[in-house]
Amino acid sequence: MRKKTTENFCEYAVRWREQAARLKSPMKESKMIDIFIQEQELNYFRYLLSTVGKTFDNVMKVGEMVENDIKSGKIVSQAALKATTQVLHNGSGNIRGKKRREDVAIIVSVLQTYVQDNPLQHYFHSQTP
Repeated sequence: MRKKTTENFCEYAVRWREQAARLKSPMKESKMIDIFIQEQELNYFRYLLSTVGKTFDNVMKVGEMVENDIKSGKIVSQAALKATTQVLHNGSGNIRGKKRREDVAIIVSVLQTYVQDNPLQHYFHSQTP
């Protein structure tokens, strides 16, 4: 089950949890959380790993924070990077288009490196007293 474009992360998580509760053989909450995290796209998956062993409410809270940070630009959306990469590959063949593709490729590379090297940096800083 995927998140609809019209719903926020918490709405999606509640809908997912309700569907999981309807299964014939109910799952333990820890198993439900593990499966839920595994189903998430890369942006959420990286951050939600820290919630393994926590409650579903904690998972929802972190997911909501990730969603807000994607919207505000603190986290680079992997979907946006993928779309940008596809545009680069499908771009025009002229020299100006080639230069633009090279520039964007460099920016995408730097952003991907930053996201990989600093996945939880701003959460730890915001939660320290």
